[in-house]
Amino acid sequence: MPSKTYKPAQQTRNNILQKAIELFNEHGTAAISLNSLAEALGISTGNLQYHYRSKEKIVRAIFEVMFNDWNAVYQEMGTEPFGMDALRRTLRINFSLVWKYRFFYRELNALLRNDETLATRYAAVQEQRLAEQETLTKQMARSGGARPISKRELHQMVLTGWILSNSWPSYVESTGRIVDQTAMDDGVELLVQFYKPYLEKIT
Repeated sequence: MPSKTYKPAQQTRNNILQKAIELFNEHGTAAISLNSLAEALGISTGNLQYHYRSKEKIVRAIFEVMFNDWNAVYQEMGTEPFGMDALRRTLRINFSLVWKYRFFYRELNALLRNDETLATRYAAVQEQRLAEQETLTKQMARSGGARPISKRELHQMVLTGWILSNSWPSYVESTGRIVDQTAMDDGVELLVQFYKPYLEKIT
């Protein structure tokens, strides 16, 4: 019996999260109640709460989906031959994910401030990601023949790149500019120019 009900339940949870992402991106989390989310999904609020008891639990679940999406990026970075073209490709994927979950980056401070569980999980993931990026960047630089850099310099470079990539779409929006492919490509080139001094021997 459980095997017969698992897939529909999982599909309902997936539908809830995808609709929540769509509405949060468009209107912000504060403007979307469980009632309005249920209405948009065409289900009852009770049915929604059967799967997710609160909006905080929905945001936490979305964060785990984000985490899995980012895993694919890091796996690709760790396997393909590295060069500037590969860097651009990885950065484009990075920006597409930031844009896909843009509500989270727009509201990051508020979301973390209002949910201690999410804040703890985010801090752990961020620490893990920065460490992974340091390891991968060091490997990429070495494979491309770039000059050795100190541990402190590597950390500062990765941290700055992390901040730039996560905030670029929000910056573009703040200028009144449409966040389209051209804007994303501009962000990619901005980061490429930032990384070049560290990876300058990569072609």
